[in-house]
Amino acid sequence: MFKRLSRMFRSFAGFFISVAENPELILEQNIRDMNDQVPRMNDSIAMVKANVTLLEKEEARYKGDLDVLTSKVKAAITAGRDDLAGSFAIQLEQLRGALARTQGQLTTARSAYEKADAVKRAFLREKERKTQEALNAIRDYRRAQWQKKVADSMEQFEVAGIS
Repeated sequence: MFKRLSRMFRSFAGFFISVAENPELILEQNIRDMNDQVPRMNDSIAMVKANVTLLEKEEARYKGDLDVLTSKVKAAITAGRDDLAGSFAIQLEQLRGALARTQGQLTTARSAYEKADAVKRAFLREKERKTQEALNAIRDYRRAQWQKKVADSMEQFEVAGIS
């Protein structure tokens, strides 16, 4: 008895949902949802690109500092100032270590940017494909609605002598 009653309530709920459900609106909402994801993806990619840019600037600064320190070491050695040359050499080694770390981070950041860009391109291709499918489904739904109206109106016509 309860099974029959629950089945009846489920059928009423299903009926009301199917009456309220409009496939065209659902597909349009899906398209809007996909389009809303693009700006968030662009923001993420911009942050990754900004990190790459900062690391590139840091690398360039370290390389410039490296050249300056190298010339200072050479100048101190030619001037016979081994104490200055030693302190510059220590700074030079620290700078080389920092440069190596930055270059490693830069390599990682560049690969992350390339991956993020590839993911974005793949998402945009998939979004375009799904959008086209949704638009085709909307067009088919509208065509079916129009054909239904035409069939209903043709059903109302009676030709003289033909039933």
